[in-house]
Amino acid sequence: MESVPSRLGLFRTRLSERWRETRPAVRGVAIGIPVLAIVMAVAWSRCFVMGCPDVRRLTSYQPGGASILVDRNGKVFADLAPIEGELIPLARLPRHVPDAFIAIEDRRFREHGAIDLRRVLGALWNNLRAGGVAEGSSTLTMQLARNVFPEDLPGHERTMGRKILEVRVAQEIEDTFTKDEILEMYLNRIYFGSGARGIEAAARQYFGRGAKDLTLPQAALLAAMPKAPSHYDPRRHPKEARERRDLVLTQMAAQRRIPAAEAEAARKAPLGVVSKPRAERPDAPFAAYFVEEVRRELEDRLGDDFYGHKLRVHTTLDRTAQKAAEEELERQLRAIEGGALGRLSAPRYAPGLEVADDGETPYLQGAAVALDATTGDVLAWVGGRDFLHSRFDRVKSARRQAGSAFKPFVYATAVASGRMLNQKVLDQPLQVSLGGRRSWSPKNFDGAFDGEITLRDALVRSKNVPTVRLAQDVGTHRIAELAEQAGIDPPIPEEPSMALGTVAVSPVELTAAYTAFAGLGEGVRPRFVARVEGEDGHVLWQADEPKRKHVLDAAVAYVITDALEDVLTRGTGTAVRDAGFRAPAAGKTGTTNDGADTWFVGYTPEIVAAVWMGFDRPRPIMAKATGGRLAAPVWARLMTRIYAGRKPPAPWPMPGGVVEGMVDPQTGLLLASGCAPLSGVAYKELFVQGAVPVTVCPSQGPILTAEMVPLPPLPDYEEGMETGVPLEDRPPASTPGGELVRLGEGTAGKEPMRSYTPSSPAPSPGLVTPGGEEASPVPARRPPPEAAVPTAPVASEAPPAREEPARAAAPSPTPSPSPPL
Repeated sequence: MESVPSRLGLFRTRLSERWRETRPAVRGVAIGIPVLAIVMAVAWSRCFVMGCPDVRRLTSYQPGGASILVDRNGKVFADLAPIEGELIPLARLPRHVPDAFIAIEDRRFREHGAIDLRRVLGALWNNLRAGGVAEGSSTLTMQLARNVFPEDLPGHERTMGRKILEVRVAQEIEDTFTKDEILEMYLNRIYFGSGARGIEAAARQYFGRGAKDLTLPQAALLAAMPKAPSHYDPRRHPKEARERRDLVLTQMAAQRRIPAAEAEAARKAPLGVVSKPRAERPDAPFAAYFVEEVRRELEDRLGDDFYGHKLRVHTTLDRTAQKAAEEELERQLRAIEGGALGRLSAPRYAPGLEVADDGETPYLQGAAVALDATTGDVLAWVGGRDFLHSRFDRVKSARRQAGSAFKPFVYATAVASGRMLNQKVLDQPLQVSLGGRRSWSPKNFDGAFDGEITLRDALVRSKNVPTVRLAQDVGTHRIAELAEQAGIDPPIPEEPSMALGTVAVSPVELTAAYTAFAGLGEGVRPRFVARVEGEDGHVLWQADEPKRKHVLDAAVAYVITDALEDVLTRGTGTAVRDAGFRAPAAGKTGTTNDGADTWFVGYTPEIVAAVWMGFDRPRPIMAKATGGRLAAPVWARLMTRIYAGRKPPAPWPMPGGVVEGMVDPQTGLLLASGCAPLSGVAYKELFVQGAVPVTVCPSQGPILTAEMVPLPPLPDYEEGMETGVPLEDRPPASTPGGELVRLGEGTAGKEPMRSYTPSSPAPSPGLVTPGGEEASPVPARRPPPEAAVPTAPVASEAPPAREEPARAAAPSPTPSPSPPL
């Protein structure tokens, strides 16, 4: 008798022989089927390529199940429940309300799992007989899945792949929640048309009462609507709505959910829809755009652990700043729509206006964001006028041209490269070659030219032509390098027009980039959440300490900030001071072509904030629309309200490396201590150490030191531009010694970049008086700002209409014989 091992060996031998005799095609099928089954099983468990959405997110659609958000002072201001309206527990609804939905949408809801096989087969047979899609087979759970996860299960995609994924997600919902929980979430989430999402919102929209008070005919009408809300709208299509309501009642009676007599009486009842909702349309939740951004961050950081717990989320929001930003932005937008600043040819804001699927609105929009200059904490975040109407977040997702709000990066690059703010630049017609026969001639806002002006005046008055000329002088690649270092997303087109802000940015991106100026060279990134705690108070996640990034030299940032302070006192941003804000502040206006976008980005030593206004689809706002007229007053009133409850900040401390001195108006050179100009009025200016003019005493001539070596004049690019030399053929801007200036690098151990005038020797590293001593300290350039004023006017008192207002009464240097840039 053969042993068991020998019989197994014989079996394996015969099986191996049979396998070798089998045709290759059959062998391929035999191997492929198990492999395919394994692959499909893995794919099913992971929702195929896209991955499964987290069904525990549905917990937030259960009353009391959502995480709560607290502001920076520990006060609760929101939760992460759905935004649509009040969540109603199933137990508070009359029995006929859920029964009406089950009867018409999914009669075997409590008997099947994720899918109803009997219904699927019946729908397939009916569709084959009809020669098309005549009947659907989605269960309530499948409908809930695509309503809660529209990004993963887009309803407009009627494909087999989407249907399979929908079944997979529905199965996971069935495995996670009870039938009553699923039904409760369905009723609180489904859309009923006319902006009403959820049973409570629908009851108030169509009947002016709460869902707990719905009668049987009313419940049947609401159950009739989710299939096609527009088609069965009882106000627009009462006949179709009544027919489907009666069908619901008939189904309820046929399924013995209500007596036949009761169904017959309900069919005779009128629709009873109110002409207008008796309850006012609910306002958007406080800080709704901020709440959604926090939701996204928690999903990214905590993943599956987020929706499975009721968390306490400590955010960075400042309730005062947020309330002020929302109210002041809307206040200004309504004033503009009301004609306070001129005629606006556009629809006025109204919740009933048509909105595109992507959230694009036809009316004037706005955005505002405020960050802590030291930590990057988001203090206020307003992504639009009405979150319930348009959830498109303009603070984060709207990328619009920055206009003149980009110019500080041009001038910061120039100062970092050794230019001085009192250095002259030509404001004359300019033609820039773009290669081949193409050229570009930038224009100033008012079309006028001023001849020679200082770099400070060009920035303060937002002059376009001098800015383009300066950018060509220092190099657009260096400007792009600094802007990217500050936080502007690359790539930044290195075109000549880049200097005028053709760079597309989002409001939060530009605001974060300005923290490098407010922080005297140190920038920070925005943050929303400080820590997350569980229900027991245990810390689940703690944010890292803010990381400050070195962007540019502190002295450069201080000098640019000083010029941007001038913007508020005598430049394009005078609306800020006119509105009554007196705390130390600096900022820049921005306006794009035809006034399609208006900006104001400003900062104090503590807070950086930006305001943007425009249409979602770019178009001119109105005649004379500028950042100074439209956006700057909002910024001023926002900051006034923030500082009404806190101590105004101290001015920026002057960092090392900044030289302050009196300038001779005729030559643009520094006056030695005790010296006066031969004519005109001396004025004060700031310089970066290593880029300081020669010290002079007009009655005695220049004061030199032994180590000074004459240097050649700055290169003149004007000739190359006029003769059509392509920009790319010009040499890069460099130091007099030929070494490229690297932005952000210190000058320790190196010969500093020095500014100079032609035919004059190079300056010494320090300021020297006739006696060989350093010049005496010079008083501040202007008196310290006064305390903030608590109130500010609305847009009725319009600030200057032009981006380039006339020269202020402050003394301005007269043209010098030095060559212009």
